[in-house]
Formats: sequence, structure tokens, C-alpha cells
Amino acid sequence: MIKKWWIFAICIVLIVAAAVPVRAAAASHPLFVHVIVAFQQQVDEQAVTTLQGNVTKRFDVIPAVAATVPITAVELLRRWPGVDYVQQDTTVAIDGQVTDWGVEKTKASVMHPQGVTGKGVKIAILDTGVDPSHPDLRVAGGVCLLSSCPHSYQDDNGHGTHVAGIIAAKDNEIGTVGVAPDASIYAVKVLDRYGEGNVSAVLSGIEWAIEHDIDIINLSLAAPEDAPALKAAIQKAYESGVLVVAAAGNNGYANGAGDTVEYPAKYDSAIAVAAVNKENVRLPYSATGPAIEVAAPGEDVYSTVPVALDRDGVRDGYTRMSGTSMAVPFVSGVLALYKQQYPERTNLELRQMLRGRALDLGAAGKDPWYGYGLVQAVSNQAPELTVKLLSVKKGEVAFSVTPTGNAVKGYRVYRNGKRLETLQTAATYTDYVVKGIYEYEFASIRNDGTESALSAPITVNVPDPDYKDLSASAWYMPEIVYLSSQGIVSGYNNGTIQPYQTITRAEVAVMLGRALHLDGTKRATVFRDVSSSDFASGYIQAAYEHGLINGYPDGTFRPQHPITRAETAIMLSRAYPLPDGLSMMFKDVTTRVTGHEAIAKLAAARITEGYPDGTFRPYQFVKRLEFFVFTARAANERFR
Repeated sequence: MIKKWWIFAICIVLIVAAAVPVRAAAASHPLFVHVIVAFQQQVDEQAVTTLQGNVTKRFDVIPAVAATVPITAVELLRRWPGVDYVQQDTTVAIDGQVTDWGVEKTKASVMHPQGVTGKGVKIAILDTGVDPSHPDLRVAGGVCLLSSCPHSYQDDNGHGTHVAGIIAAKDNEIGTVGVAPDASIYAVKVLDRYGEGNVSAVLSGIEWAIEHDIDIINLSLAAPEDAPALKAAIQKAYESGVLVVAAAGNNGYANGAGDTVEYPAKYDSAIAVAAVNKENVRLPYSATGPAIEVAAPGEDVYSTVPVALDRDGVRDGYTRMSGTSMAVPFVSGVLALYKQQYPERTNLELRQMLRGRALDLGAAGKDPWYGYGLVQAVSNQAPELTVKLLSVKKGEVAFSVTPTGNAVKGYRVYRNGKRLETLQTAATYTDYVVKGIYEYEFASIRNDGTESALSAPITVNVPDPDYKDLSASAWYMPEIVYLSSQGIVSGYNNGTIQPYQTITRAEVAVMLGRALHLDGTKRATVFRDVSSSDFASGYIQAAYEHGLINGYPDGTFRPQHPITRAETAIMLSRAYPLPDGLSMMFKDVTTRVTGHEAIAKLAAARITEGYPDGTFRPYQFVKRLEFFVFTARAANERFR
């Protein structure tokens, strides 16, 4: 007897608040059925064609095919040698449906001023598509995986664009801002204008995400019954390092009784998300059960929609929706913030961080309503540190930092909301800054790598140095101020440091002489073009005597000539003890390049990484800021 589930299509629905009719999957013939055939090892299309079926899609993510077969052949296909299982190709359909309060509630807004905005993290939104022309969204790419895509991945329903805005609406002073505004979002259209599609399209979307090195898959959809092929695909994605986030479902009971979590959220490899309101109370229809992992804002969420589909009475491209569909992108966005902060961590470690940082709600510990609690971008654990300001002097701000917890391995430092250091363990921390007012905060790091909340801010007023052309936001500012505090760099009489000017051989000799405490007394030199009255004569002669610099074959030093990057490497490798490095670190540095061994030493000591194109450019002249940075890194490992 043919099982009942072969007669009725099982509907996977996007989890939203309002219900609309669900359409059944269309069959090519009343006696044929759409199925997904999974094989134990290798795909055998002949198993389908022999039974008068037709293969419509072959998958790579799992050994399976989508096919149309006679309904009378289903049981025979299930028994075919090598076939693991056969399941109905389920219909996917919308069931119906942030305000900016959710970004605040998850504390994502705390991270944005620190530069933690999801930059570099790739998120695939498997949904109805995304509107690429919306002014508040930046779509990195995508694909339509439906049988007919007249407008590619353009959202012709509205749901996918709303989800995209919650994740990554731009911080551009219009509309709203997403949890991870700089994350790269990819529109993977697996649902049509009616919000309907098939499980095979979702499988293709997961496969596309794996192939395109996606970091996070957002699944704001659910189904009441298990789909083995979907489970296998999500497991494959998870094993590939992808984080999969899914809606728990909107079929919960008001009293919270029973296990009502739907699929794919119910799978262990997916993160099941429940929905709460502004008071951190579970929405009465949010699903409950042991699979619930975390909760997120899901009521009255304000986000983007295509203007043509904005039906709230104000056609401005924004509207409010509710449901666990809206909660999922909050979790995807927060995971993107984690991924940017901790790029070296695996998806399993980031998932554990999600659990550890969650704000416990409901019953103590993990519970079937809220899981581990409300998702949080930052830790709620108080910092286990005692921090005291020790001194403020020319360009230097010093603190004493003492851990107060047994499980603390170090700390991180934030200046004006921006993280300065990944991990510090010294009892004293010194920062180098130009004139200005700064606010410092500290966070403890436990042995398991988790970071605490930030300490109370300490405000510091630094009176000098005050270089007119050196901004506190310049990436090279600390290195220059460090050299200034050590008396190595003094700037010009007009109060500038001129970082983008090329540096001369005489200036390099003076800097190295000061850094190494050489005798700078003016005196005669071995070079015929450097007189005893020259301001740099003492340092030039001392540097020569210490083997740091050489002249030219004609007996000159050429003090006003600029130096190259290769010459810089040679001088620094002579002045400081640097480890040997591998030759051919850069594609333009061969054994024929003078100074190639010194260049390799700079790379091995992490003083330079070269340029993004893999070159070092050994014969390029050096700007003052480059020499300052290289010298600071050579003299002080803190800057490497």
C-alpha cells in the first residue's frame, strides 16, 4: 500500500505571523510524483530511467537526484540496489509575516563603533530573493535556482529583502541599520513570487553556498515533517565549516507546551531560533522544544522591502514584520560579528560562543522556550580585571592591569571604542597617542577564549605631541608617537612630521643612531660628501663604524638621496637581531635582488607583509611613515 505521504505534499513554510493559502506542488501527470532519490554511495541515474522516470537535477552536496517517477514505481525505487531512501520533493511556501529595537536589544550597535560590522563575512540568504536596487542594501551577488528566473534573484515577494535588511541594512543615515551592516549578503532565490518552491531548490541553494565558500546560511523557513535529504545537505554544510541558522517555527502553543520545533531547525547541525518581543518574552506562537538554541527579536521588526511590494500605506521601501523568520537574521548577523572578530575560529567554536554569550531568559540555564537565551553581540560577563591609570606623559599612557579571576589568561584594550590589541598578558600596558582626549576600556579574556563585557571607561587627556599633520586615527600614529617618545623622531620646526615625504639617507642614519644610542657628536667622516659641520655627520660616521651603513664606490654617502625598501631592510637587519626567513617570500624578490636575505628577515619578524599582490617592491623609495613603522616594529615587538 502506498504511504499517505506520497499522496499529499508536505509544505515547508517560511515562518511568519500571518497565514496565506499554501499551494500544493504541481505534478507533470496525475500518475507521476516529484521525488528526491538519495544513494548510499554513488548516484545511479539508471535506477530512475529504468523505472520510466526522469532525472531533473543531480546534486553534488549529497549523492542524490531530483526526479519525476511513476507513483507506482516509488516502492520499487526504494528497494533498488544502492538507493538509500526516496522522499517527496516537498513544496516550499510562504506562510505570511524590525524595528530597529532588535539591533539595540542584541547589543550589535555597541560593536559598530569598534569597527565590528561583519566586514568580510559572507552570508547566503535562501529565500525569495533580495532587491539589489534598494538604497539601503548592498548585494554582493547571488543566484536564482528556480526553473524560471526572468529577473534573476530579484525579490518579487518581499520576504527575502526584509530578512536581508535585518542582517545588513547599510549604516547610511536612511531607513534602518542591520546587525552586520558591512557583511557580504548573497541572494539565493529558492522561492517564487508566491513564496513557493521545492526542497530540491533549497538543496541546490545549500550546495551553491558550499561551493561559494559562504560562512553563514540563513534559512527563515520550516516544515512540520523530517526531510532526510535536507538533513543530509545541512549536515554536509556544517561539516564544511558553514553555520546554518533556521527558524524554529510559528506553530507553538500560547502556554508553551510540547515539542513544536519544525525542520530544518530541529536538526542538530542547524541553530534553532525562537522569537521574543521587546520585553524579552517569548511570542505566543514561537515554537518550543529541546532543539531551541537561542532566542532573538521577532515582533514588529522594521526592515527593508522592495518599494513596489511595500503595502503598509507608506511606500518608502520599509515595513514591519513579525515571526521567527525575523529572529533568524538577527542570529546570522551576530554570528557575522563574531566571525569578523575571530576569523581563526571554527563554526563549532563560534556556535559555542553564541551559547556562552546569550542572556539567560526563562528557567535558569537552557530551556525549551528560549534555549540558552537572547542572542548577544557582546558578553554579559563582568571583566575580571583591576585596571589603574599609572601615568600620562609625552605621547605615553600607561596602565597597570591585574587579573582577578583564576581562569583569566589576558585582556584586550579598547581606545575610543576601537579594539587596539588582540590579547595582552603584561602587568603594564602602554599606549602611544598624539595630543587629545581618549577613553580607554578593558575586557578580560578567559582560558576558553571568551571575552567579558568592557570595564568602566577611563578618560585620559594627553597634552603632546601635537604634530599638525598626524591624526589620531592614522593607522601609523602609534608607531610614530612611540619613536617620538623615545627621542628618535622629533619632527620639523613647523610642527609637522611629513609622513608621506620620502626619507633621506642622512635622516635614516640619524634615526638609527638615536635608536641605538650611538655617538651623534659632529665630526669628520670617511665620506667625501659629508663634512664635519653636517648636522648628521656624527651619526653617519657612527653608523658606518658599527657596520650599519655603507657608502658608494666613489667614496660618497649621498646624504640627501632617498633610500629604497631593500636598503631599509639591509640597515634594519644589521641594527636589530632578526630571525632568518625563507627566501622567495615575495614574487619580486629573488636571490638576484641585493638584500634578499634581509628582506626575508623582515618578513619572518612580521615587520612587513609586503603588498596585497604578493610583491615587496625592493627598489621603491621609502616614505617617512614606512621607515617609522618598520623601525618601531624592529625595536618593539608590541607593534608587530
